[in-house]
Amino acid sequence: MVSIKLSELPKGKEFEEYISAFFQSNGYFIERNIEETDLLELDIIITNYNTFPPEIKLLEVKSGNWGFSDIFKVRGWMDYLNIRKGIFIATKERDKIDFYEEKANVLDIDLKVIPDLEDTKDILSDYATTDVEKFDLSTLRFSYWLERNLLRHLKVRKKSNPKFKRFKALESCYSETNDKVFFTENIFEKIDWLYSMFQLYPHLSAKCANEMSGNNFDTNAKNLPPEIYKKTYFGCDYNEIQISAFIEHRMRLTILKNAIDFKLYEKAGIESLVEDEIMIKVKDHEFRRSFFLPDSFKKGLDKISNHEYYYKYPIFWQWFLWVFGGFILNDYVDEEFELLSEKTGIPVDEIPNAFTSYDILFPIENGWFVDLSPNSNLRMIKMFSIPFMGIGAHYRRLIHTENQKFEELNLSGLHTRKDLINWYRLTYNVLDEFYDP
Repeated sequence: MVSIKLSELPKGKEFEEYISAFFQSNGYFIERNIEETDLLELDIIITNYNTFPPEIKLLEVKSGNWGFSDIFKVRGWMDYLNIRKGIFIATKERDKIDFYEEKANVLDIDLKVIPDLEDTKDILSDYATTDVEKFDLSTLRFSYWLERNLLRHLKVRKKSNPKFKRFKALESCYSETNDKVFFTENIFEKIDWLYSMFQLYPHLSAKCANEMSGNNFDTNAKNLPPEIYKKTYFGCDYNEIQISAFIEHRMRLTILKNAIDFKLYEKAGIESLVEDEIMIKVKDHEFRRSFFLPDSFKKGLDKISNHEYYYKYPIFWQWFLWVFGGFILNDYVDEEFELLSEKTGIPVDEIPNAFTSYDILFPIENGWFVDLSPNSNLRMIKMFSIPFMGIGAHYRRLIHTENQKFEELNLSGLHTRKDLINWYRLTYNVLDEFYDP
């Protein structure tokens, strides 16, 4: 298998992904590629959960020519979105850069030029909270690349199969979760809309699998048909379930993030919220809160908000799902918890609480986690996307071995190593631009 490599001089989307990886590696929550149709497309939004309430900044990234018109455009977006601080990052240097920096600063935009990636840490030192590991940067870039390809393949399949409902439903669910929710100004309306989408497409993967089996998409299916489940999770088949599982868990993460934002904004006090213009306009917030939130979710949110580090849970789940691949290797459990703690800022003793938040907010029968030992000695989240599990497999061979080889992993379990390799191979195929799904 020929290695798929990241560009050493990333441009366009790849440069955006490189910058996203840098900020995520420094403890920020990342939202990317947010579009409002025919109006604007935001490259990156970062949320800093080390401030109270969380601080949001808009990032615009340019790997080509740029000028004042680009900076003014960012200022206009900031005004439109009520975001008070922006960062403009470019790769091409310009004469009189001090003048550009001064004018950008007047507009509350921090202008940074990075002509050489080796200088990224020094140039963005104001935002660097830790020494970024090269394996973190590369794995995050692969993860973003994977997401980009999954969504591209979804569009291709939708165009090629217009009679099937599942492709339109998947694309709609993703765009509504990624875009529409962000541009919804009121925090209550954000959560309300997310739950509306959740209710519109309950058991999304099961509905897709039902249609794949020749049945009606709208049938009230709750589980994958056995033959589809077997092909997907034992045969590592690259089908729509790999895409729907990604979208479903991404929606849960978006709900979790906005719910925790709500608790943090509520804790900050209504006067502070209005004064700081943090996307909320409310007088009767207690009435509205009880009006749309299901009791089970409301009680769950109150419960996890008693956890000492609940405000870090968006960061935790973004790392666990899209870098760790939604699983823990039992043979390396101490090292894995230490690593999760290092990346998310949650002490090791509090990691179990972070894991329980998924079950508390999104309860299902027998919980979200399953231990596959003795066949595979790992603990994993149910119904996850195998290509992202392959990202997690790739990450483990980087951080747990000297020569980045699966054979060097000290694993027990009959099929643990084989499973990691099979997941990795599927990820490789999805990343391969010449692979025809």
